Amino acid sequence: MNILPKKLINKFILNEQKLRSAQWREINGCPKSVDASYSGYTGIKIHKFPTSDSFPSFSYPEISNDFDAFKREIISEVNAKRRERFGKIKVLKLFLDNFATGEKWDTKFKIEFPGRDKNGRVQFAKYNSNIVTGNYLSNNIYGFLCAKIGISESISKFIARFYSKGFLEPLITGKFPDKNLLQFSDPLSDQKAISSGYKDYKNWVKAMQ
Repeated sequence: MNILPKKLINKFILNEQKLRSAQWREINGCPKSVDASYSGYTGIKIHKFPTSDSFPSFSYPEISNDFDAFKREIISEVNAKRRERFGKIKVLKLFLDNFATGEKWDTKFKIEFPGRDKNGRVQFAKYNSNIVTGNYLSNNIYGFLCAKIGISESISKFIARFYSKGFLEPLITGKFPDKNLLQFSDPLSDQKAISSGYKDYKNWVKAMQ
């Protein structure tokens, strides 16, 4: 059920990027609309990602370079937005739009990173010698970018929990969250992945000095 009038939803919520993401999901056989509780197929991949973390290390596609390049791409986008008038507010809107499940910065739905296969099984890849999931990558990059714009780790984790319960759905979709989403909780592994993003950001800053 919509909270906001359709005209406001079209103007402030359904931007061009969100429409492209929805079209991509539809073409790939994913639901047109997804939220934090979604645990199904996340689309076609360019690698054959295993659905078990118990194989030898060489069995997993190496995605470190692609993931680091993706981070740099987002940093450039964020830096450009911050230079605009009302830049800080625009960056927060950018986060709200692009970090939502299935949107532009959700790595699970990108073709070069692991997500879930057609049976909903979690896929795995190798990043910096560790075997990781798409959820790890999504939360790692969220933590990294939150650190980049100066949001404290405790606040970023609170926002992630707040989002996972559906409390931000009115701002993301213009609708009330459904019952499944209200009962969903951000897993501890996702919170730990956010912390790893903060650590990666600190190491990135040191490397730049």
